Amino acid sequence: MNLNVYHFSGRNDLMKFINYVKKAGLYLILRMGPYVCGEWNYGGFPVWLHNLPGIEFRTDNEVFPDEMANFTTLIVNMVKDNHLFASQGGPIILAQWCANLAQSLNIGVPWVMCQQDDAPAPMIPTCNGYYCDGGYPQRNNVPKMWTENWTGWFKGWGSKVSHRPAEDLAFTIWQL
Repeated sequence: MNLNVYHFSGRNDLMKFINYVKKAGLYLILRMGPYVCGEWNYGGFPVWLHNLPGIEFRTDNEVFPDEMANFTTLIVNMVKDNHLFASQGGPIILAQWCANLAQSLNIGVPWVMCQQDDAPAPMIPTCNGYYCDGGYPQRNNVPKMWTENWTGWFKGWGSKVSHRPAEDLAFTIWQL
């Protein structure tokens, strides 16, 4: 793995995917991380990040935020160059990342922050989980958003399949 090398071809071709979304007439929320999810190896981080001296993942130490800023700026510039933000006629209506860098990138669509008790203005706090009726957001002038409505969970080897009844899901959405 080479430092500062990102792969955007094959199944990693983000611009191709976003253009498919646009062609289908759909909208897209661009969630760039910095942590993607447990479904991707290494949480979606490039493996070479592990080799950076002093890096501590998902912290505010100097190395990690700098590398995430480099990555996010790269993605934002790719998207801008391809005119894929809604303010440019594209399908991306929201984007997610951390507050300080996000606002400086001036993308023309609102930014959201997941799993925050409240996000600093003008960010929109959102909820990820089974139940999201616990006060998201705390400001009255932003919409309530549920960016991940979990209907199940990861299945560990040999464990039972997680299942959420449709009635529970519907009731929880109704409570919002």
